[in-house]
Amino acid sequence: MTLSRNRAVRWLAVGAAVAILTTACGTPDSGSSGGSGGADHKGGTLTLLDQSDFEHLDPARNYVASQQHVAVLYAPTLTSYVNAAGVAGTAIAGDAATDTGTKNADASVWSFTIRQNLKWQDGKEVTCEDFLYGVKRSFSDILTDGPQYQKQYLLGGKNYKGVYLDPNGLPSVTCKGDTITYKLAQGVPDFNYTVSMGIFAAVRKDKDTKEKYDDQPFSYGPYMIKSHVRDQSLTLVRNKYWDQSLDKVRKNLPDEFDFKFGLDASVITDRLIQDKGADQATMTFGNTQVTAQQAQQVLNDPKLKARSVVGLDGFTWYIAVNTKKVPDQKCRQAYNYAMNKQTALTAFGGPAFGDIATSIIAPTLKAYKKADPYNLGSKPEGDPAMAKQLLAQSPTCQKNIKFDYSQTPTGDRLAAAVKDGFARAGITVTANPIPRKQYYTTVGKPAVEDELVYVGWGADWPSASTVIPPLFDGAQIIPEGNQNYSQLNDPAINSKIYSIAKNPDSDAQQPQWGDLDIAIQQTGATIPLRYEKAVYLVGSKVTGAHLHSEYSDVSLLNIGVSQ
Repeated sequence: MTLSRNRAVRWLAVGAAVAILTTACGTPDSGSSGGSGGADHKGGTLTLLDQSDFEHLDPARNYVASQQHVAVLYAPTLTSYVNAAGVAGTAIAGDAATDTGTKNADASVWSFTIRQNLKWQDGKEVTCEDFLYGVKRSFSDILTDGPQYQKQYLLGGKNYKGVYLDPNGLPSVTCKGDTITYKLAQGVPDFNYTVSMGIFAAVRKDKDTKEKYDDQPFSYGPYMIKSHVRDQSLTLVRNKYWDQSLDKVRKNLPDEFDFKFGLDASVITDRLIQDKGADQATMTFGNTQVTAQQAQQVLNDPKLKARSVVGLDGFTWYIAVNTKKVPDQKCRQAYNYAMNKQTALTAFGGPAFGDIATSIIAPTLKAYKKADPYNLGSKPEGDPAMAKQLLAQSPTCQKNIKFDYSQTPTGDRLAAAVKDGFARAGITVTANPIPRKQYYTTVGKPAVEDELVYVGWGADWPSASTVIPPLFDGAQIIPEGNQNYSQLNDPAINSKIYSIAKNPDSDAQQPQWGDLDIAIQQTGATIPLRYEKAVYLVGSKVTGAHLHSEYSDVSLLNIGVSQ
């Protein structure tokens, strides 16, 4: 999942992950609590400040972590992550379903029972058929930018074109009473994690407005959308038909969630530092973290630090090298040596915001293997001499290239670091800033990608099967909503991906994904930059603040506003 997309898993629910975190990235902070720390209080309005509006609200199109997080409030999926910090927060529970599902012997057939008293915002019962319709519509080509797991996993999914073109298709998903059953093309031992994604959420057929559903989805969760003014605000209020006694996941404490968009991150941080008036019941959202310039003030002031939420979030930020425009492997390797990762980390805010990355799989996952094919972990400033040597061996290598990035102050600083680093090797980089709210929609179109693309990714659940395949499987390159940003389509890599995926034992898969990550780094298809650490700040009247173990923002499941 991209961070501002994924896009996901931050903490692995096994003891080994803790040891990895301690050695690789410092102490594994479980997402330190912030705010008043007072007792839960039901009621009030929580204000959330974000730099830009969400690209999508339609659960079928949500593949940005913050968007998936918000959707848990109005479009509950069959399973959801439990309300806990750190390792405990990677566990799932039944949400719209009564439990986490049942499977057959080889995990190729999964069934989930829809729980009772689940109602739409107009009081009508949510049915199994609503979930069936929801997954069938997610196959439509007009609903871009969402995950592709349903197309890969469901039997017949590769050829199905969605309910709008084929209302009766996809026989691999069926309803019998309140039970929905999925037949998969092969066993998927952790499919009950897959159905926590919005592509498996319910949509009522008579409320489906196709592309317009993105503006204001119809709710069957604890909250519903009262208003959405594009690029300005989004207000969620309670769904009066929600039965809180059956909610295993959320506390649902505020009466209202009031999102405000379009503010600069430094302005947001300054307001929270000042903590005056209504801002006492305010927090940041959408990966809008404390800025690099203000981080030391927040972390060094005991009162501010007490209101901060800090921790490793499992995302790796990297530069994807477009292998279609840069087909020469030596050229791509030269780009790796040219990059100055040290100045890039400084652009992000320094060690408080992460560690130098040498892989795509984050150290928070069991699959992580500490490897450094370019020996840049100990030499993060890069190796311009080696870059020039490789360029001399690649006479067709592009020395005038463009760098796509999301236009923010941090992005601008990173672009400057990229330009300066590459210039040392005689490579001219032209910065191509793209508005933040349009960024992943834009770079998700392979036809418009430039040579270098700045992106972040975290696993969609605690397995590197949700990192390596979506990012590097050539068969997953699509015209819109693409996540294989490197556009890597290497037959050997593809074959290895398919071979690993056939292993029915998810635990046994993990070291194999780690080995494949190393092999991919050797192709030069990516330039890993940073394993991210999150630094958030909340107002003094915000209670129950901790880092969500899956979505990387302050958890909306636990949050409240004190009297």
